[in-house]
Amino acid sequence: MSTSPQPPRPPNPPQPPGRGAPIVTILLLVVALIVLACGIAVWMGVHVISHAVHVQVQEAGNGKKEVSIKTPIGSLEVHRDVNEASLGLPIYPGASRRNDDNSATVNLNFGDKARVRILAGKFETPDALEKVRAFYHDRLGDQVTRYKEKDEEGKTVFELKHDKQTRVVALKTAGDKTTIELVRVTEGQTEGN
Repeated sequence: MSTSPQPPRPPNPPQPPGRGAPIVTILLLVVALIVLACGIAVWMGVHVISHAVHVQVQEAGNGKKEVSIKTPIGSLEVHRDVNEASLGLPIYPGASRRNDDNSATVNLNFGDKARVRILAGKFETPDALEKVRAFYHDRLGDQVTRYKEKDEEGKTVFELKHDKQTRVVALKTAGDKTTIELVRVTEGQTEGN
């Protein structure tokens, strides 16, 4: 019995290198580094902002508060002190301030670049709209640059615009009263009336 020798087996072909595993590993490492860098950037941003932003809230009386927010790029201040002198507009005689928190002074400062100051006061009187309109027509006279008898909201509007300052008187009948909205917007660094 003779056994025939078996032919030698050919060597196994070499396995191709695993291409998928290192690429996936590299991509996961890159994504992890990006997430880590973003996390550090957010933490640093929150840290800088929390130390650079100053918020101050003060009691102004009558349960109202004044707010001041200062940041490296500018500031915002809100005060409740609105009067005839600061508005640069006459307040109708006998008119009372509305108690709906619509009166305030807002100062926006953006460093040395720009400044906007907005003053707004809301008042009411039992007098008829015609009587209030006549008062403002007489007091404002030829300072008025634009007059509108009824705007889209049904308000009578006097507008006084000069240089970087705009003042507005808006009148409207509300039930048996006349509401008076006085607004002054000043742009720039000067404080003229």
